[in-house]
This record gives sequence, structure tokens and C-alpha cells, in this order.
Amino acid sequence: MIKTKESLRRQFPKLGYSALIALVILLCLIGGTLVLRRQEVGALRQEIKHREGIILQNPAKEAASDLWLMDDLLLVMDECIRIFREENLAVRSYHLEGIFEGEVNPSFLYFALIRLQVQGTWSGIERGLTRIEGMSEGGIYVEEAVLEKNEGKILLKIFFFEPDNLS
Repeated sequence: MIKTKESLRRQFPKLGYSALIALVILLCLIGGTLVLRRQEVGALRQEIKHREGIILQNPAKEAASDLWLMDDLLLVMDECIRIFREENLAVRSYHLEGIFEGEVNPSFLYFALIRLQVQGTWSGIERGLTRIEGMSEGGIYVEEAVLEKNEGKILLKIFFFEPDNLS
């Protein structure tokens, strides 16, 4: 028994030193991880400042004060449907086909695609599309119009920013 106690006393200091060294290594790893995370946060903050500077220098800055939001898009869709109804057309269905981001600045929405199915005369559809493209909200263009007998399937492209070049 006495020999066992003495051998344990000899091993405990070794275990104590090993535990202390393991604790120091663990603390160093945690500290290193925290330093790396802090550097990442700093880099992200610099990137945000850089992007904000690009946004402020962007010529679309003038339009940024009245950017369209999703609610505005819904109002524009309702206005398009109202115009078609004023032209004695029945809007059979409509849905948001997609919202797309700009290539230069993906934080801004670039345009949305709205697909409508209307029923009525071709002349009414043409007048309705002409009125829609002339709306003061701007940025609404007919991307595709397929006219069949007394109906049409229309794809409207609604720009959140007025495009510089439509080609």
C-alpha cells in the first residue's frame, strides 16, 4: 500500500504538469481562434464600408431615394390589372415569375417578371399594353406577348431601376 501511495505521489506532479500544459495549449487555441474571428469581423466591416462607398458613387443613387419595394411591385401589378380591366379585358391569371438582382450590385433588385393571362380583343390588349408601358412609374416593358384568338399571354418586365440600355 505504501509503495502504491508513493508511486501515485510521483505520478501526480507529472499529471499536474501535463494538465497545466494541456490547459495552456487549449487556451492558446481558443485565443488564436478569437483573434482570427476578430480579423474576419474587421474584414467584413471593411467590405461593408467599401460596398457602401460603391453604392453612394453609383449613378443609380438618384433613384435610390425612391427605390421600389416589394409592396410597390404589388401596387404596380394591381395598376396593370386595373388598366386591362378598363380596356374591357378579363385578367384570367397573373403571377410573379421571378425577381432578379443586378450583376454589379446584387444588394439591389434589378427587375421582376410578371406573367399575365388576359382574355379579350387584340386591340384591347394592344391598348392596355401601350398604356402600361406609358405609366408614369416607368420601367415597365413588354417582354413577351403571345396573342391567340380572343386572349393573350403576356410577360411584363418591371425594372426597379431604369435601364441604361435595353439592348
